[in-house]
Amino acid sequence: MIELFLALLLIPALTISCWDRLMHRLSANARRVYRLTGLIGVPIHELSHAAVCVLFGMRIKQISFYQFNSETSTMGFVRYRFSPLSLRHAFGLTLQGIAPLVAGILIVTFLIDAYSGFARPASGALPLVLWLADVSGNALSAAYDMASQGPKSLLLLVLAVIVSMHAIPSMADIISGLRGLIMLIIFLALAALGVELFWSYGGRFDKQSAALLGQVIQYIESALWYALYGAVSMATLSILGGILFILVPGIVLYLVDFIRGARGEI
Repeated sequence: MIELFLALLLIPALTISCWDRLMHRLSANARRVYRLTGLIGVPIHELSHAAVCVLFGMRIKQISFYQFNSETSTMGFVRYRFSPLSLRHAFGLTLQGIAPLVAGILIVTFLIDAYSGFARPASGALPLVLWLADVSGNALSAAYDMASQGPKSLLLLVLAVIVSMHAIPSMADIISGLRGLIMLIIFLALAALGVELFWSYGGRFDKQSAALLGQVIQYIESALWYALYGAVSMATLSILGGILFILVPGIVLYLVDFIRGARGEI
């Protein structure tokens, strides 16, 4: 399950990071369009972090739902305190890494039927790659169907795309998630040691407890697969949004600047 969590944390973030760097080399003016979409997407992103803080008892020191920083290119933040000795905070930190994804998945799932035909991939690297491509194809197909259903559906699609563009975990989110995961692994290692000592002194779990533990693990694994499906769908919609709201406006602004003489003379 750890590899599933890492995939959920890293695959969308790395994909969008590479795409983001590629797009924003085109035109500095395109950044303005992206910042406008942040008026909708960034508050949702930061609210998800704040909600995790409240749920897991981590004290919020400072919060900004939209405040663009030209030096770091960030548009919002949630600063909070946590205890490295708290198991509850360890869970909270782990969820901080994927909180924007979870919020985005819930919203996008409500707006778009992105989970039609969901199925887990077979084991192996090639089936996983084919599965990821199929998920992206399903997301694009759902987006096309919505765009062709009229102005209202098109508006909802635009909203889903904007939410997806800002639901990808930032580098700070990834670091928080990995820090929490390390803390959880330490706590689980200590718990495993306790179980080992329990067994060594003649203790044992009954069949019902063992079956319940196995069922819980299966539920968590299934939830992670569903979350990864949604995260890949959102990454696909985010790239689509980058094309519509950054790449195309960037090309237009480049041509306008060129015609005006800012990039040369015709």
